This record gives sequence, C-alpha cells and structure tokens, in this order.
Amino acid sequence: MSSPIADGVMAATHKLVQQAMTGQWQDVPKTLEERRVLLDQLSASASPQDQQWLMALKQAMAESDAAVAKMSSAASMTASMPAASQATTPGESSVVDDVIGMIRSSK
Repeated sequence: MSSPIADGVMAATHKLVQQAMTGQWQDVPKTLEERRVLLDQLSASASPQDQQWLMALKQAMAESDAAVAKMSSAASMTASMPAASQATTPGESSVVDDVIGMIRSSK
C-alpha cells in the first residue's frame, strides 16, 4: 500500500527517531499523537487486501511506542539526577545504547 497517509506515518516515525536522537523529548508526545491520527485515517481508508500490511504496521508502531517510552523515561530519570549520581556502572545503560545504536545504523 502506498498513499500520502502511509507516507505521513513513515515520516512521523522518522521524526520520532530524530527527536529521540537529539533529546527533544518534549516534542515526542505531539509526534506520537500525529502518528496515531494518521494511522487511524489509514485504517479507515484501507481496503480488505491491505489488512495484513496494516496489522504489521500497527504492530511495528506499538513496538516503536514502547521503545520510545523506555528511552524517554530513561532520559527523564537521567536529567533529574544530580550530576554526581549520573555515573553509570558498566552495562547499566546498555539497552538504551543498543537501541540508539540500532537507530543510527539504520540510516
């Protein structure tokens, strides 16, 4: 399926990645909402043969939302800590580092 709405969903996902990579966490909720609205529009106009593709996109978005929530939470916890307590033990932030590494390597 290719449509301006589907392209908008993908563009919003790319925007989320950019916001995460640059630490613009205050903008993430608005972008997530924009993406949800676009997905709802896409779902409303999808044909029966598009349902499998649409379900895969919904699953990918759910996984993306979960990853963004974890990263956002980790970023806000780190930002609220005093500088001296932000030092991490080896492996403590490896999950976030791994996700950010995957995002950067996908460019």
